[in-house]
Amino acid sequence: MAEPTPSDLREVEAQLRQERLTQKESERKASLLTKEVQTVQGQLVSTAKQIQSHEDRLSLLEQKKVELEERKKHLEQRLNLSNKQMARIMKGLQTLALRPTELLIFQTKTPVNMFRSRNLMKYSLPVIGQVRDQTLADLTELSHIRQEIFQKMTDIQVTYTNLKDKTDQMNRLLLQKKLMQAQYTAYYNESKKKAEALAAKAQDLKDLLQKLEKEKREAKQRQPSKASAKPVLAGDFSKAYGHLAWPVSGQLTQKYGDQSASGVHAKGIILKTRPLAQITSVYDGTILFAGPFQNYGQLLIIDHGDEYLTVLAGLGHMDVTVGQEVLAGEPIGAMSDSYTDLYLEMRYRGQAIDPEPWFKKGGK
Repeated sequence: MAEPTPSDLREVEAQLRQERLTQKESERKASLLTKEVQTVQGQLVSTAKQIQSHEDRLSLLEQKKVELEERKKHLEQRLNLSNKQMARIMKGLQTLALRPTELLIFQTKTPVNMFRSRNLMKYSLPVIGQVRDQTLADLTELSHIRQEIFQKMTDIQVTYTNLKDKTDQMNRLLLQKKLMQAQYTAYYNESKKKAEALAAKAQDLKDLLQKLEKEKREAKQRQPSKASAKPVLAGDFSKAYGHLAWPVSGQLTQKYGDQSASGVHAKGIILKTRPLAQITSVYDGTILFAGPFQNYGQLLIIDHGDEYLTVLAGLGHMDVTVGQEVLAGEPIGAMSDSYTDLYLEMRYRGQAIDPEPWFKKGGK
């Protein structure tokens, strides 16, 4: 194999200079893509917030509908009893009508029975009036309740439609973000491959590597996205104590430290959610793990900086990948339509801590 000549090295260095110009252009395009990704992330946060708002409204509407259905059932039962009571009274009055007072003298009843028959008419009329008034009131209320139920069903249908529209919008944004990030990565992968090819041709490999390393450091300093690679500065997360947004709307069914039947104390909390509920990141961070893990099912681990992590398990699907940066409130996945227990754990320096005090007070 012929030894490389100085002219060969000059040619390689000339190619390297050209590659640097190409890499600067790639960095410029990547910078523009980074801004577009950040814009899409902001839209994702806004859309996810609207989705969770629609989910909250659905839960309230469905609960109200259940309450109205129970009230409707109660009124129908009471009206049924009133009908039976009125039927008994009318039967007794009908019997009297067939035996007028002037004919009682010819009947074989005792005076006591005759007195009871006469009193039946006397006391029946007020009862009939009361039953009539209550029945009219119940019928009026029942009519209003049926109208309310119809309106709630309409509202539920509209809210479901709005929720679907927002979910479709979010899925389009997620796809857009994924494509932009893939394009962004392609720029640097292409430059990396060319640089590796140039290194193989160089006479002084050590010198070339030094140049490439220097260029890499300079490119890293110029690269806008790297400035946001760690969106959380050291100490920032600790300042969020008591102000974090819950990742999902749901009912707290297990608290930190609760003891199971086997005597094990819970290291996290469980939120009972709606089917297909939207899950969002509680804070800015980087995805450390995303995938199935042992008996946790789909597991997500997010690094928030300063040695703080959040762990989420029980998701139906995830919309993020390892290494991806997410913003607070950005959609990261959703529950399934059958399993609705979201497990949430927080860790500091590897140790589990109670998550609940970190979140805003009020409904989850």
